[in-house]
Amino acid sequence: MPVPKETFFNLPEEKRENITNIAIDEFANNDYADVSISRMVARAGIAKGSFYQYFEGKEDLYSYLLDLAVQKKWELLSLDHPDPQHMGVFRYLRWTAQAGVQFHLAYPELVKVAYRGFLHNAFPQEFQSRVQQESHKFYVHLVKIGKEQGDISPDIDEDLAAFTFNMTLSNLGQYILPRLTANEDYQQGKITFIEVPGVARIFDQAIDILERGLGNWQPAQKESSLEEQEVRA
Repeated sequence: MPVPKETFFNLPEEKRENITNIAIDEFANNDYADVSISRMVARAGIAKGSFYQYFEGKEDLYSYLLDLAVQKKWELLSLDHPDPQHMGVFRYLRWTAQAGVQFHLAYPELVKVAYRGFLHNAFPQEFQSRVQQESHKFYVHLVKIGKEQGDISPDIDEDLAAFTFNMTLSNLGQYILPRLTANEDYQQGKITFIEVPGVARIFDQAIDILERGLGNWQPAQKESSLEEQEVRA
């Protein structure tokens, strides 16, 4: 995966943080196409040639900031990480949604960097593919726990369940997006996304749908599946 060059990590911590913060501000307040390396190096007080000693280019820097956002979010989640084996898989998913709000409050500029990329479908392909793979692995693990402790029906295919979790929760933003773009308070940074009217309820309902569809429950009378009907025929 693209990462800053070793020369970037060899910089004094203060200088490295200054460059990173300037980059976050630039990407948070400009669409990817409008991000200017010249503006960043001028603010950082470094030569443009020095920038290319630290990063391959703009996409390399952008990937670094997105990776930083993912890292910070996982660090925040792990500070008080509950155990899905004790609290239940679906309650755990609701907790992760609430913890995500804390990430928005703690790192609002990093969230804006990711939001702009999501809004304009500007995520680097390598980053997007890696996040999807890691998310799928996480949900496979969660499904295994859910099946072991009876939260998820034992006859559900683990990969299919993980795919359903991943596609539903990872892409929920597409459904929420019109509410965010239409809300002036959110656009001006006055409220977090979860405070936009209706958004919190959307999260709850999405997890309700997953729980009812994948949860370990038995209906009073189950109709024969199409496969079973074909076998009988």
